[in-house]
This record gives sequence, structure tokens and C-alpha cells, in this order.
Amino acid sequence: MPTETTYLELSDGKSHKFYEVTINDVEVTVRYGRIGDVGKTTVTSYDNAQKAHAEVTKLVNSKLKKGYERAQKGDRTKQPISRSDRRLARLNHLRRTGWKPLIKATLDAPFASKYLGKPWLSPGKTHPHCSGCGGALNFHFQLNLQELPESLQGKLGTGLFQMFTCFTCYLHFPEAVALPEAAKSTPPEPEISAEDAANLSKWAPSVIRDGFDEFHGRYMLQIVGWQPFDDYPFFEEAQETYGTEYSEYEEMLIFHVDENDCEFYDEDDPDRPTPIDIQLAWNRTADKLSGWGYWGQQVEHQYCRICNQPMQLFYQLGHGIEYEGSTGLDYDVDNLLLILQCAEHKDEFSCYDSAF
Repeated sequence: MPTETTYLELSDGKSHKFYEVTINDVEVTVRYGRIGDVGKTTVTSYDNAQKAHAEVTKLVNSKLKKGYERAQKGDRTKQPISRSDRRLARLNHLRRTGWKPLIKATLDAPFASKYLGKPWLSPGKTHPHCSGCGGALNFHFQLNLQELPESLQGKLGTGLFQMFTCFTCYLHFPEAVALPEAAKSTPPEPEISAEDAANLSKWAPSVIRDGFDEFHGRYMLQIVGWQPFDDYPFFEEAQETYGTEYSEYEEMLIFHVDENDCEFYDEDDPDRPTPIDIQLAWNRTADKLSGWGYWGQQVEHQYCRICNQPMQLFYQLGHGIEYEGSTGLDYDVDNLLLILQCAEHKDEFSCYDSAF
């Protein structure tokens, strides 16, 4: 009988732990602890495989009733639980996982998930132009959908997502295109010459809508991974959809807390924001994959033109990204862009511009 493993996690602001049960014939191995740690392990043998399976079912159901969820090992990383983040525990029913892009500046590659560089174009296709004014479109970013976190594989479609905009007509052109066979194998790490290394060290794109790239697409800001974090809806959406109202402190903690807010709390005040809280608030209004959209001023749901169902957040171009220890690459100085997708018709996208 093959070995079977069930992996569960509980991450709710108060706890950040895992529970793993493995059955191998009559032997049941339980491993548990904080996410990211090795944890503790117990091994128990039973008289027969039937009794072992019954015990596994009992253990798993017990944890599910306590709020644990089936998860992919590695999606969440080890992290401390801040004192202030515990204050959001009552909002667990609103929580979704958002994914922060992890960035590396390097030589451009055609099929990479990336900001800037050159978009991959199928053979015979030229750079797209605006259907309104006929001008060349600005290329924002592309996502190789087979490189998404494991828990999102297949849920956001397949192929290569690309985002273009005309800033003359202020029209957006999101689309997913099919990938060729050549894109299915991981290319070797490129060799960086001394000249390229020098150029990359001073290349600091700041606002994506400028469309200015002094190196003409030779370099990209590659998305080399994704960091999960707990995301919450815009306050108006929480009230409208779930009937949940944020307190003033909760809204600040979720979206608006910064270093200056720490000055108003004593060192031993349990409500004092921490660096973790500041980082999470930035993550929620910055660039992210999935999670909740930050509407900025008011919620204006977008609906699929085929099924007329409300669309969900695919990607947010917000306050920017972090790379090499600094922040940059805002979509716009004063605005953010929500890219929304129909859960059923995955080739249907809509874009919404909102002011911060």
C-alpha cells in the first residue's frame, strides 16, 4: 500500500502552524509545529491497516474542525506573529492569500515572468498598437502562468499573460497568449558580463507608465518567486459583501500603518505597530498576485461580459515592488490599476484605474 500524506496549516493571526499525518501500512507518523520549523514527530503502529486509516481520518477531521485547512507545503513561509496582527483575528473570515512578487534585475528573457524588458511575441506578430490612436502600446509586465505558486496552478488560466497600455487614450490591453513548446523548459541562468553588471547596478526604473528605458529592453525585472501574505478586502467591500465593519485601528493596521504611527504608542503598548505590520500594510497596497484588490476610493465591481458574474482580482499594479533592498516601479504616481479576471472564463479580463 503506497504511503499517503495529509498536510494542514492554521494561519489566522493568532497561530501560524502546520500538522502533517503520514500513513505507511500500519504505521502513522504525525509531525506538527510552527510553519517553517522542523517540528516534533510521533510514530504509532496499529494492529492493522484498517485501524491505522481510521485513526488518520479521526486526526485530520479533528484538525479541520479547529480551523486547519489543507495546504501546499512551502506556500507559507516562517514568520513571526506580531502583537498587533493578533488584533485582526476577528477578521479571519475575510482573509485571503495575496502573493508579493520577488524581483531580480537581470538580462531579458522572452518567456520569463517580468516587468519591463521586451514582451514575447509569437512568430510573425509585431509590437501591438492602440486600437484608438494607432500608437505603440506601453509594455508593463508579463506572467508565465505555469510559474505561479503551486496552489494557484490552473486556477488563473494557462499560457503567458501580458499587459499593455496606451497612455494617450488611457486604454488597457490585457491578454493571455498560448506558449510555444520552447517555453516549457527552464533556460539556463544567463552569464552577466562586466558591462551588463555595471548597467544593472545603476538601472533604477521608478514609474512604469513613463515608458522610458535607456537600455531598450535589454534588461528586465524578473519575478523569481512569490511570497504569500494575509490579505484583507477594502473596507467598503468588507462591509458590502460580508457586513463587517473595520474599526479605525483595524483599517489603519491593514492598509495605512507606517513608521510615523509607531510614535503614538508606548514601547510596551500591545497595539503598537511593528515593522512586520508596516511591511504587510505596504504589501496590501503594492503590486500583488491574487488576494483582494485595493480600490483606493470606492468599490466598483467589474463583471464578465459572458456570464455577468463579478470578477476577482488577478493582479494589482499598486504602490510598486521591492527589489535589491529598495522600492520602485510604481504603476503611476497617484493611481493604481486592478486587473480583474472571470473565475470561469479565464481569458476574460477587465481593468480598473483608481486613485490612492
